[in-house]
Amino acid sequence: EKAVNLKKDLAEMQEWMTQAEEEYLEKDFEYKSPEELENAVEEMKRAKEDVLQKEVRVKILKDNIKMLATKVPSSGQDLATELNVVLENYQLLCNRIRGKCHTLEEVWSCWIELLQYLDLETAWLNNLEERVQMTGNLPDKLDAVNDALESLESVLRHPADNRTQIRELGQTLIDGGILDDIISEKLEAFNARYEELSHL
Repeated sequence: EKAVNLKKDLAEMQEWMTQAEEEYLEKDFEYKSPEELENAVEEMKRAKEDVLQKEVRVKILKDNIKMLATKVPSSGQDLATELNVVLENYQLLCNRIRGKCHTLEEVWSCWIELLQYLDLETAWLNNLEERVQMTGNLPDKLDAVNDALESLESVLRHPADNRTQIRELGQTLIDGGILDDIISEKLEAFNARYEELSHL
């Protein structure tokens, strides 16, 4: 009877793993909105916790089968073979879920970093635009013109690294098919404004 119950437990565990794989791993990676991506990250974190919580159940199953194998070697051997399959599948599931969770967290981090760079550069563009407008309204005094030019030059010494980061982060996400429409819009708007201000 103990062997029958353990066999049933192994079958249930295998069925749960199949369901977990379908639910968490067979979904598409194409997220079209930040909300979809954020929800996917949270869902994968829950999946990771869920799978790791099963570790206790797997260990109990393993211990019970080992104990049965010492008491009733014939039944224990068959179950040990099934257990090995379940253990392999469980490890594979854990690794795949950890991997997908890590990937989604990296993608989310990339998105947040892109937004931060865009905010930083937008603030810089606003400052540049303000300074350019100020130079257009200067009195004809040489000191005022020199001060305005120095002020403008200090703004123009802004490093180009941020634009490079924006381009690279945006391209990475777009290449992955993630938030591509939203990112393309944001990059186009940013680049258009940048070009407009750099030709003033």
